[in-house]
Amino acid sequence: MHVNATVKHIAAVDSTTDIPPDDPANPSPSTRTSPALRVTLTLVAPLLLGCLLGQLLPTLAQMPGFRLHVLWIPGPLLLGWLLFTPRAQWRTCILAACAGTALAFAFAPFLGLTHLIASAGEFALVIGVAWLLLRWRGDRAPLEGYRDIGLFVLVGCVALPVCVGLWQAVLLSGHRTGAASGAIGALWLCSAVSYLLIVPCVVNVARVLQTPERRDGWQWRTAVIAVLLLVVLGLVWGVDWADGVMTPLLVLAPIPLLVWALIVLGVSGASAYMLIVAVLGMQLSMQDIGPFALWTTDHNLITAQVWTLGTGCALLFLGALSEQRLSNHLKLKQAYRRLGEVTGRMLVVQEEERTRIARDLHDDVNQSLAAISICLSALRNQIPETERHRVIDLQDQLLTVSNDIRSISHELHPSILRFTGLASALDAFCIKRNARGALRVRCRIDDLPRLRDDQELSLFRIMQEAVNNVDKHARARAAQILVTVRGEQMVLRVDDDGIGMPASHGPAAPGLGMISMEERARLLGGTLQVSASPLGGTRIEVRFPLSGTVRSMPPLRSAVHQ
Repeated sequence: MHVNATVKHIAAVDSTTDIPPDDPANPSPSTRTSPALRVTLTLVAPLLLGCLLGQLLPTLAQMPGFRLHVLWIPGPLLLGWLLFTPRAQWRTCILAACAGTALAFAFAPFLGLTHLIASAGEFALVIGVAWLLLRWRGDRAPLEGYRDIGLFVLVGCVALPVCVGLWQAVLLSGHRTGAASGAIGALWLCSAVSYLLIVPCVVNVARVLQTPERRDGWQWRTAVIAVLLLVVLGLVWGVDWADGVMTPLLVLAPIPLLVWALIVLGVSGASAYMLIVAVLGMQLSMQDIGPFALWTTDHNLITAQVWTLGTGCALLFLGALSEQRLSNHLKLKQAYRRLGEVTGRMLVVQEEERTRIARDLHDDVNQSLAAISICLSALRNQIPETERHRVIDLQDQLLTVSNDIRSISHELHPSILRFTGLASALDAFCIKRNARGALRVRCRIDDLPRLRDDQELSLFRIMQEAVNNVDKHARARAAQILVTVRGEQMVLRVDDDGIGMPASHGPAAPGLGMISMEERARLLGGTLQVSASPLGGTRIEVRFPLSGTVRSMPPLRSAVHQ
């Protein structure tokens, strides 16, 4: 019987992972199309459309009535994608960016070959910068540490825009370096702002999409609040403050909003918020509105870009602190999760070892004792009657030992739990406890749903360990066990009238039994609480949710034994 129960238990565990393999000769359509579709949606389409739009916006900005272009999109967009994409997919990203650029020149052929060469040179510089940043990054995520951000600011927001500005100035003006210093400065400032805003936004948003644990603050209510705050900021900046007294406060107005976004939405939300606020400020400055509208249109835009550079760099370094704390927190959670998995496996191995020992005691040791008893019976018939009482005493002792071994075997592996359920197993446990010891155990078992085998076993082991602790340490005369359902939770409660928990000046280290109960309660998805009992001793209470864990079986009867 024990062997059959063990096989059934293993089959139940294996059945959770028993997934029929796919037929390699006839792969499903989802298997054939999902990788290509994923690459198209995450790499090809965003880069192609982004580069297409980024190349067309300067053309629209030169048309009468359009003043939309304040950021340069293609290069920063490609750099952001390269920083979070595996190097094996770089070729796809580069081809998508080049395809978007070529498509833009197909729509606007008057841009000429010079613009195409300028974009190709910028993409080459972007690839080199991405390789350099990832080489110095090490094992960390991109733009996570202070050193990575400092290197990104120096190389990606200073050196790269300077090189791009020089390259574009030489190609577009037809003069050597130094002939158009004003154009180079304007190109550098626009490129620096673009790389500072777009690259962190792309990298951090991609990190949130790839890591679900980082989406805690991303809720629809938070999004509504963020939009409302942006609307309020736009209205405040849109008011005509003629006297200029409110200008310093208007410049500082986005700072609390950015800090709020960093705290609530994380680095990704703060980066996206900074991008929107910067674009809003630069657009208003080009229309001679807002805190930066103090001079001519060009000077207003330069003022807004300089403010964006300072605020964006400060936000990057402030976000690095938040990102490191979040990363450490996620690593700690992952470590606890792995520790829980190891603990769960150890408990499974412990139960398997208990089952093996129980089977050996029941099938081997007890059979050996029975054979010895038979030999003693044969010996008793061969010796004088005056000596037979000694053999009878030995047989009685063997019977007592056999009963003790059988009881230990049943405690090590309660087969009744697997065949009849938790209520019957608790019922039998209370009856045996009251029959063999001085501790009086009263069990109250309400109508219970049938749980999974592993849940019932964990709950039974917690109750068993709690009663053993009461018997060994509490000096109690009575204990009460309650198993019931309260709302959507299963409740196990063990009370005793013993001496209670020992009072100490500091927190005492829990014993192995208490650690085992806490781990089993955690594996159930619940909690274990130790408190004072109304009976005068200690109360141990376990609660865990029932949602999604109950098998559709009729409830068992209510049983009370004393």
